[in-house]
Amino acid sequence: MGLSAAVGLAMHRALAQISLTYDEIIIDGSFNFLADNPKAKAIIKADNSVPAVSAASIIAKVARDQYMTRQAADYPGYGFERHVGYGTALHLERLKLYGICDLHRRSFKPISALIQ
Repeated sequence: MGLSAAVGLAMHRALAQISLTYDEIIIDGSFNFLADNPKAKAIIKADNSVPAVSAASIIAKVARDQYMTRQAADYPGYGFERHVGYGTALHLERLKLYGICDLHRRSFKPISALIQ
């Protein structure tokens, strides 16, 4: 589906689960995936200026890193516990050595280049 569509879908799904009243929705970045909601706005680098966004960013990164570390058990040799999915030299080296696994986004240009 692509990253942008997936992010938009995830935001709409998350918003559908919120039952509390809220004053605003702040999206970190330049694109408002919830433009149909008048309370939503995108702020570039909101993680630097909005404390709640800073906290959410840290929580999301820690959760993602923990997820990638757990995936290392299912995909030994890829080094997910070390690079946690970032495009490091180790990650690229392991991609060349082992190829693409189910965790890799095929729509991501460096990955799609390896497929061809």
